[in-house]
Amino acid sequence: DLPFGDAEKEQFVRILKRVSLLYTVEVAAYQVMSNHYHLILYAPQEKPGAEEVCRRYRRFYGGKRTLRAGSAACEEWRERCRDISWFMRHLQQLFAVWYNRTRREERRGSLWADRFKHSLLEDGQAVWKCSTYVENNGVRAGLAASAAEYRFGSYGVWRQSGKHPFGWTVKKRLLPMLRDVLGIEDMDGIVAAMEVALGSDGQPTVQTRVRYWTNGLVIGSRLYLLKVMSGRESPERLKRHRVGRLNSSGLCSWRNVRPAAAV
Repeated sequence: DLPFGDAEKEQFVRILKRVSLLYTVEVAAYQVMSNHYHLILYAPQEKPGAEEVCRRYRRFYGGKRTLRAGSAACEEWRERCRDISWFMRHLQQLFAVWYNRTRREERRGSLWADRFKHSLLEDGQAVWKCSTYVENNGVRAGLAASAAEYRFGSYGVWRQSGKHPFGWTVKKRLLPMLRDVLGIEDMDGIVAAMEVALGSDGQPTVQTRVRYWTNGLVIGSRLYLLKVMSGRESPERLKRHRVGRLNSSGLCSWRNVRPAAAV
């Protein structure tokens, strides 16, 4: 089933931008497809200040709702603002409400089949590889000849308008990583590297769906995976996982191992 046409995809991006103004979770890349979407997000460790939270909250609700600095509600939102789960919940809820309200025949209830899947990415190579994989989804699905032509993805918008829709995040979060990984010094350098990685001639370097990006719990170097998972899993549960080699760059993915009968 493909419920999202151009109007639905455009509205999803509008809501994504609006929600990003309320939360301190930052969007680095997005790709809206015909029945799902992909996001690359950065969640800060530090809580935002009370005044910033009150300002974001008031702006989001157009002044119709406010928070008082120091109140219990404000402290709750200080935690919530940096939480990806709350960000995703709010995004999906707002879009579902809009979607149900705008159907020709009245529609109610949930729109999304499952809770969102997510992978924890190590800084650097893992973020870069995931970015190029995400931005090529429109090409792999046959929705565009090249990633630069797909206007419902952040890279496509960047190439067509000359401005990344979340350029501040790319410059602040992604660019420093790429200086170390690829020697890229500025935003133009990212575009040039993306052209090579995505295939400017319409032939992307990754043309098929790669299960590690959809099923991986943590993606990065082997050392990073072991460090993250050893602090999250019991020895018994660790035995039911395994590290899979992702590609020749040294990236690995930690994923669940299903019993053979369940595959």
